[in-house]
Amino acid sequence: MELIESKSIFSPATGFIKRGGFEWTCNPYIGCTYGCAYCYAAFLPQAKRPPEEWGRWLTAKKNAAALAERQARKVAGQAVYLSSVTDPYQPAERSLMLTRGILEALVEHQPRLTVQTRGPLVVRDIDVLQQFRSVRVNVSVPTDSDEVRKQFEPKAPPLEKRWAALRELRAAGISVGVCVTPTLPIADVEAFANLLAEFRPDVLVCQDFHDAGGGFGADTGDAALAIRKELQWTAAKYRKFVDRLRRDQHVYEGEAGFFPPPQVEPAAAPGLFDGVA
Repeated sequence: MELIESKSIFSPATGFIKRGGFEWTCNPYIGCTYGCAYCYAAFLPQAKRPPEEWGRWLTAKKNAAALAERQARKVAGQAVYLSSVTDPYQPAERSLMLTRGILEALVEHQPRLTVQTRGPLVVRDIDVLQQFRSVRVNVSVPTDSDEVRKQFEPKAPPLEKRWAALRELRAAGISVGVCVTPTLPIADVEAFANLLAEFRPDVLVCQDFHDAGGGFGADTGDAALAIRKELQWTAAKYRKFVDRLRRDQHVYEGEAGFFPPPQVEPAAAPGLFDGVA
C-alpha cells in the first residue's frame, strides 16, 4: 500500500454520477483491494495501472481527513457521493480510518450524502452517520449465492455479513439502498426476490454488466465475462430477474438508481415560534 499527500479530497462529479444529481465525489483511496473481477473502476483514468493488476495495489490519501476538515465548507448542503472509484470501507479503512475522518469533518456542514460500499465495516461509523440529516448507505449485494460471489469477488465480504450490516443500519434509523450491481448469476430467483421484498430497501438498484462497446470508459473485464458465460447467465435471465423483482417493489436500473437522498431541513427548535403572531 502506498500513502500519499493529496491536494484535494472533493472532486466535481462527472459522468453518470453528475447526471444522477451529485455535485461532488469523495474518494479517500485510489484502487481497491477487494479486486472484484467485474469492477468498472479498473478501466477508468484514476486507475493508473493495467486492469489486470486491479485488486493488487492500493493508494491511500493519508491526509484525507485533514483535507476534509479544511474543504468541507464548499460542499455544505450539496450532494456528495462517497465513493465513486473505490470502496470507502475496504480492509485498510479499519486501521487508517480515513473515511471516518471525512465523515466527522462533513457533519458540521450537512451535505446530502450517499455512501457506496460492500464493506460491513460501515456499521462502525453508525454514530457519525446518524448525525447527518440527509444520508443513505448503499450496500452492494450482487447475488444471492456466496459460491457465485467467490468466483467474481473472492476477497470481498460474505453476503450474510452485508445483510447483517444492512439490518443494523436500518435499525439505527439510517436510509439504506441495496445495489444488485452488477447483477451476478442468481441461484434462486424466487427466494432472492422474496428476501428483497421482505427487506424492502429505500432504494433497490439492478444493473447488467458494463459494456463500453470497445471504447474508452467503464467496462467489464474479460475474466468476469468468462465466468458469466461459464455460469450461463444471460441478458435474458437478467431481464427475467428484474421483471420478477418489479412484482413486489420499485426497481431502478443502471445509472438511474444512483442519486442523492432528498434534502431534509433541520427541525425547528421546540417552542421557537411560541407566542409569535
